[in-house]
Amino acid sequence: MMSNRPIRVFSDFDGTISAKDVGASLFNHFSGKRNHGTVKLWIEQKISSRECLWRECHYIKASREEMVDALSRIEVEKGFREFVDLLGQHKIPLHICSDGLDFYIDAFLGKAGFDGLDIHANKAHFINGSLYPSFPYYARGCGYCGTCKGERVRSLSQTGELTVYIGDGFSDRCAVGVADILFARGDLVKLAEEKSVDWQPFADFYDVIRYFEANLLT
Repeated sequence: MMSNRPIRVFSDFDGTISAKDVGASLFNHFSGKRNHGTVKLWIEQKISSRECLWRECHYIKASREEMVDALSRIEVEKGFREFVDLLGQHKIPLHICSDGLDFYIDAFLGKAGFDGLDIHANKAHFINGSLYPSFPYYARGCGYCGTCKGERVRSLSQTGELTVYIGDGFSDRCAVGVADILFARGDLVKLAEEKSVDWQPFADFYDVIRYFEANLLT
């Protein structure tokens, strides 16, 4: 490794590993877009992401099966499969960190043929026709996010490692300035620039692979 340090990789899921934001697509569809005002409040930081997800789940009256069936319209981002293979070849750990819900991440990755990936996300509970979230990582985090990406990077990393974070949006804000290398696109670019944090651009995971091969791997 050209970095002379062990590498550990963290990636957002919605709109990063998935070519489209899976959570937003599901909530938009199954809430009849009633969630839009709630999401706006979250982006403006008037409510926490935990409160946002509680409200969005309240709008949903659909079964797990109905929501999972809707995933077939969304594809895996280009190059992700090859990126996972590259990390496996070099024994580099990958952690998927999401402030969304585990059920659709598990279903999406399962349908795409990915098994055994390490996923850190909020939990979904379908009870009597309603959807309820729970937050196993909340107490360890910033108090704003359901699953705080910055906390996950700090907690899962080991001393001396080079940490890499890959993301695209507002839910990744807490990872900015925590990971050693930040790959950003979409709204995350603005957040990184607001904090004067260096970032690497990427359109898809082929760009990430090229950076790794040129700068981190021998």
